[in-house]
Amino acid sequence: MRLAAGDAVMRFTVSAPQHERFAEFYTGETLDASTGYVVTDDAGPEQRSFCRRVFHDNAAQRTVPISRALPACYRVQADASGMVNFSVFKPIATHSQCWLRVTLHAEEADEYAFQLATCGGVRMWVNGAEAASFTPFTRNILQICQVRLPLQQGDNSLLIHLEELCERETQFVLRMIYQGQSPLDARLNEQDDALPLYQPPVAAPREDEGRALLAMLNQGDAGEQAQGLLVRLLQRVSAREEGSSSALISLLWVWHDYHGERFAPVLWRRVRSAVLGYRYWFDELGNDVMWFTSANSALSFHTAQYLAGQMFRDECFTASGRLGREQQEIAAQRLAYWSVNVAAQEGASPSLLALSQLADDAGLRARAQRLLTHLTSLHAGAA
Repeated sequence: MRLAAGDAVMRFTVSAPQHERFAEFYTGETLDASTGYVVTDDAGPEQRSFCRRVFHDNAAQRTVPISRALPACYRVQADASGMVNFSVFKPIATHSQCWLRVTLHAEEADEYAFQLATCGGVRMWVNGAEAASFTPFTRNILQICQVRLPLQQGDNSLLIHLEELCERETQFVLRMIYQGQSPLDARLNEQDDALPLYQPPVAAPREDEGRALLAMLNQGDAGEQAQGLLVRLLQRVSAREEGSSSALISLLWVWHDYHGERFAPVLWRRVRSAVLGYRYWFDELGNDVMWFTSANSALSFHTAQYLAGQMFRDECFTASGRLGREQQEIAAQRLAYWSVNVAAQEGASPSLLALSQLADDAGLRARAQRLLTHLTSLHAGAA
């Protein structure tokens, strides 16, 4: 492809993307929760998670040896805006990396100007020599810089290392726009053209494992499939995955209805450990990417904290250092705050149903039932 000023490099080869859990064993931090919260769907530009700050401090200035470059497995095609996109949803903090290659053919030796754009970090080598490094690591905020690549006459191999810390929905992208005037071609060789086209993974709809498990147990089925569902719920909660507060509510319902029955004692010990080790709000220690303050997430966390405190009143909760009765009292205050400051939305029903059936406070049960009835009527009216 002949590049004119303003043209993006549209095709690269790319390695298979690597995804590794990041900072799994860091203790993390707490944030002040004394002033309530404002409902938001995701982090704003000014908010950086603990794990992202750690990642930036460790990754931005580190040396990436060219010897670690992975072989090309795919061709990748930029979109109409010139962006190549490797974005993928990750429910835990994940260090994602890939290596891209393209051949730049110059008619004369010179420095050739490009504009780079990314939200993550980019390092470049020309003919094996490091030529550029740009590592802003600003989640979902596209950053731009200018680079000049020293090219010899003829073919030049350009190797690119692209990386990002993926937290929930994260833009993992690169754009490379030529800004020079001299003739320049961007090419893949014939062998590269034979590689399969890279296709971003499509997330399959997640089964409602909690609902499925409770339905099976209600029918008296605690066999291998039910145990598998229980283990998957435990894995999500123990890893503090994004969205895992709903899985925790299911575990609490299972504990309430069936504790000591159906499953082996070792599984019940794992349920207890998962409940006591969970992070119930951002004022508790944690290094995760759970988003607490969307309308439904906040309700889910408050519900889980209330019911966990109720069921484990005299136990110590690891992330907060509080006893269960203290967790329940705090959660009751948060549920009251939520009911006054947040409008119930579609998707709140599982939390409200759990409160209406399991809460030991009659007033809280009644309030949850009223909200549940209101949501049901709204849904019926919309239908």
